[in-house]
Amino acid sequence: MISPPSNQILPHTLAPPPGLRHCRTVLDIGAGVRPMQWYTAERHVCLEPFPPYCQVLAAAGYTVIESPAPDGLEVMRLLGREYEAVYLLDVIEHIGKDSGRRTLELAQQLAMVQVVVYTPDGFKEQAQDVWGYGGDYWQTHRSGWAEADFPGWRVFRPSPGALFAVWDRP
Repeated sequence: MISPPSNQILPHTLAPPPGLRHCRTVLDIGAGVRPMQWYTAERHVCLEPFPPYCQVLAAAGYTVIESPAPDGLEVMRLLGREYEAVYLLDVIEHIGKDSGRRTLELAQQLAMVQVVVYTPDGFKEQAQDVWGYGGDYWQTHRSGWAEADFPGWRVFRPSPGALFAVWDRP
């Protein structure tokens, strides 16, 4: 049973990956109602496709860019390299593998310092908005990711069934 939405940002219980760099400017792709909360950036922009999540983020004081596409590629292409960090936390599994790869490549182009991905390790079935906002389409898992999908990245497993992939600009 899904509980009704609280219309508030949900706290992240996820510990940061080793080597996380605190950056002044952050692009948080697919933040949903649980954006990156490891530190406070001077500028934290959330790129989000689902309007109810956008409303929650905006009400909490985040700068929000509503993306017309699930992967955010069209909007990401318009953004300049003004972000030190790009975060994709619990998001890449919601888009197809090819689109996900293009998203990762573009994130690497945009990030001046670091890209951080958190995702299930392998494919995990999900087809329901666990937060109760009616975003079943946006919460459906469409791909699975493993360490081999992140060549040249540092990969960590914070818990069984999950992984962090961290890319640092050389």
